[in-house]
Amino acid sequence: MTSTAVIAALCSVACGSPAPDRAAAATVVASSEVTGTGPRNALVTLLPVPEPPVPETPALMDQYAKQFVPNTLYVRVGQPVEFRNSEDMPHNVTVLRRGSGAEVFNVSTEPQQKYVHTFDRIGQFDVTCDIHPGMQATLIAAPGDTATIADDSGRFTFSNVKPGSYKLSLNFEGRTVEQPLEVKDARTEVRINP
Repeated sequence: MTSTAVIAALCSVACGSPAPDRAAAATVVASSEVTGTGPRNALVTLLPVPEPPVPETPALMDQYAKQFVPNTLYVRVGQPVEFRNSEDMPHNVTVLRRGSGAEVFNVSTEPQQKYVHTFDRIGQFDVTCDIHPGMQATLIAAPGDTATIADDSGRFTFSNVKPGSYKLSLNFEGRTVEQPLEVKDARTEVRINP
């Protein structure tokens, strides 16, 4: 092969395929931060589209060392929650809906026993033990796995969100507001005006 043929072959290979677009490759985002504002103390949930099924496995809130563990538990609406007593003393579990104070249930939990309840509504719940007044926890039932509470100024943040289609859901004062959300940049800012 002559040098002219080699140059022509190299040129056809180099010219025949487009150069990689380095700018496009740099814009691919592995994860994003979603921040926003809405009503203060609202329950904010980021739901992937389509929504994953509700876990059948119970979430766990245990009682030991005269504490509820964890102190704050997020669960999916429709997911069973196991309230376990891992101590050698009796306790009870009283659950009240935050805001209204309506009692959801009040049950005794004997040593090494459990009680299972499924929360069928979105909300924040105060969990206490009537026998030991210092035992307090919070349970938050949300429509999805990724949820948080907006702070007193209404700010909320979700970190490490994968790019994709979502539904943003806010629950506050007994109302729910939802809006579609497309996450594609390193940071996505949302403002909810109910």
